[in-house]
Amino acid sequence: MRTLTKNLIFYAFGTFITLAGFFAVIELATRTVSWARGNGLGLALHELEATDSAITDIYRFHPFAGFVFKPNQEIAGGHPAQEGLASIRTDEHGFLSETGSLPIAKAANEIRIATIGASTTANINLSYADNWPGRLGKLVQQALPGKKVTVINAAVPGFNTAQSIGNLALRVMPFKPDVVIIYHAYNDLKVVRPDFEIMPDFSNFHTQPFGQHERPNLFLGVLNRSMFYVRTRNSYREYKKAVAAVDLIAGKNRLDRVPDPATVIFEHNIRMLVACARAGGANVVLSSFATLHDLDEDYESGALSIELTPRKRQELFSIMHFTPGLSLNGIFGGIARYNEVLKAVSKAHDTGWVDNAKLIEHIDQNFIDRVHFTRVGAEQMARNFLSVTLQQLSGASIENVISAAD
Repeated sequence: MRTLTKNLIFYAFGTFITLAGFFAVIELATRTVSWARGNGLGLALHELEATDSAITDIYRFHPFAGFVFKPNQEIAGGHPAQEGLASIRTDEHGFLSETGSLPIAKAANEIRIATIGASTTANINLSYADNWPGRLGKLVQQALPGKKVTVINAAVPGFNTAQSIGNLALRVMPFKPDVVIIYHAYNDLKVVRPDFEIMPDFSNFHTQPFGQHERPNLFLGVLNRSMFYVRTRNSYREYKKAVAAVDLIAGKNRLDRVPDPATVIFEHNIRMLVACARAGGANVVLSSFATLHDLDEDYESGALSIELTPRKRQELFSIMHFTPGLSLNGIFGGIARYNEVLKAVSKAHDTGWVDNAKLIEHIDQNFIDRVHFTRVGAEQMARNFLSVTLQQLSGASIENVISAAD
């Protein structure tokens, strides 16, 4: 009996070692192939769960914005459709940065440009120098060689306009930017749901503090650190999205139009952002929101027959997952409606205006997915913002504008 027990233990231990070795080889091979393709030996942010420590470790709770980047972080950014990873860092205040340092006091010859928005402004699939705020800073510096140009990229992935009000007022304006660029619309659609009324502060959507997620058990926690497991899991999820494509396009239990109260709240929040920037002495630039898909197309009735690139077709499903309260026509019609609001607010408040929704062509070359930019798209965005930013920098001061209005 004792011999049988020893044999069982021996075989069980041997089986465990064999399986562990087998999966170790697969894991090593997966990471080696990833490294050979320029995607690094580790997992990128876009591949991870919200509960993963690699995600929670780069953000911190903020009482008035919900969450922001932690200071002095080095992050491996990227995107599934993009070759190679991007090196991202935050400065001592948690802003996306190239230098890591930002004194509160502005130098005598310094110009500061702040960008407010979400992931399409943070652009953490690209390095700081390649994203559009970083590229804009380089272009302004070339145009004004006698000045020190600093761009404060204060965008945080996932932010809506309500969160950006707290972000701009309490985190950005103390640094006295000369120009504030506001790029928002898409994330405000995520709070639109058919089953509840939108509150002005979006409190019906933000129901718990950042970071309060159910943690995985020990076994899943270990698996979530495996590149082979995570990428297999993510591929399966993409397959499930494709299987559910028909129901997604049908738009069951979704609104076909953004409700008027949501539009009123969006307009109010944009006006508050403009007022906050101007109260702090900054000029303002607003922009319409650019997308991979042409907003004038009727994707809901023709989504399966309209000639689309594989990326455009796949992103139709992704945008439905991201915006569960709206049909396809509701989503694209909502973005178009919010773009009209942005244009109207810009005209009413005499801000700088860039119509990026029309200036950025709806092609794969410009977008890595439905709304985030490739290096080419980010370069175009920066060039579109350049002339109006220079105009705002050289224009009349806010005090003079107010005096003239009086």
